[in-house]
Amino acid sequence: MDLLKEFLVKHLGEVIGGLIGLVFAIFVLIFGFFKTLFIFICIAVGIFIGGRYFEKKRLIEFLDKHLPW
Repeated sequence: MDLLKEFLVKHLGEVIGGLIGLVFAIFVLIFGFFKTLFIFICIAVGIFIGGRYFEKKRLIEFLDKHLPW
């Protein structure tokens, strides 16, 4: 068990990259390339907006600035 933990700590980037590649491949097989690409783009936009404008006040300011109300 200690060997596995040591491997994960030492190669964390490779493990995460491999898991992301596996998930992407499964999504491509299930949904097709362009639908998968759309899903990942939506996830990336959601992460960006959620991380950058987490506070409600800042989110409302962002939406007011970028969306025509």
